[in-house]
Amino acid sequence: MKWKWIFALSLGAALGIAGTTTQASAYQNPKGYCQVQDKQIKPYGKVGYTVKRGYEGIKTWKIMKKMHTFGGYDKYNTATYYQVKNFQRKHHLKVTGNVDETTWVKMGFSKSSWTSIDSYVAPLTVTTKDSRKAHVEAMIKQAYKYKGNPYLVGSSSSPSYGVDCSGLAMQALYAGGINPAPISSINHAHPGNEWNSRNLWASKKLKRVAYKHRERGDLIFYYQPGTHVIWHVAIYLGGNKVIESWPPRVMVQPIRNGQRSDIAGVKRPFL
Repeated sequence: MKWKWIFALSLGAALGIAGTTTQASAYQNPKGYCQVQDKQIKPYGKVGYTVKRGYEGIKTWKIMKKMHTFGGYDKYNTATYYQVKNFQRKHHLKVTGNVDETTWVKMGFSKSSWTSIDSYVAPLTVTTKDSRKAHVEAMIKQAYKYKGNPYLVGSSSSPSYGVDCSGLAMQALYAGGINPAPISSINHAHPGNEWNSRNLWASKKLKRVAYKHRERGDLIFYYQPGTHVIWHVAIYLGGNKVIESWPPRVMVQPIRNGQRSDIAGVKRPFL
């Protein structure tokens, strides 16, 4: 009977019959949805952008703290603008009220941080050779790295800093291999991109699923009471718990609580 087994194995190899010589298909989302990446995701947007009035994010937060204008909300306001102008005059720099790399370094920040804050993208620890579950867990593991960090609007950089709700979701998606560009962590700090939760909700590249079918790794979107305008996103952990960035910090909370309970819907990054 040995010759029959050898013949069958050879025939299977010749015909490409599964079960003997072929490997399982790589994990991937269906076409039309965000594709799962096999290589490290690159920053989308301008790395090393000049900070101006209306900008938010980590660079703005650092500047405001240096200029003593930070009062809990990291948006580059008029007070910061005039303080920066005074600083530039004092140090014989071009007086613009905006912070470019030269002003940034003169403020005492490292030259490398000028670009590293912008360019951070969570490391990709899974590939399409891994299962859907592995991608979901990579996403959640990244989110937990921010746990306890302060809530900072327009922020989405490394776990060394604070982050806001959609900034947390963005870095978690990156870690799992999802790049929802043109929605990006860099642009999140720019005026008009503060509410990336709304952009993620509007994206047709993320599949909407029924709330009753929610699963670990889904994105839970909330709307503002009375307006039905999207204002928050959290990552579902299962057991009616989410990890989210909500003032004052990144934390694990019930899916509904007294601060935000109006759920707009659910989107599933990994299908």
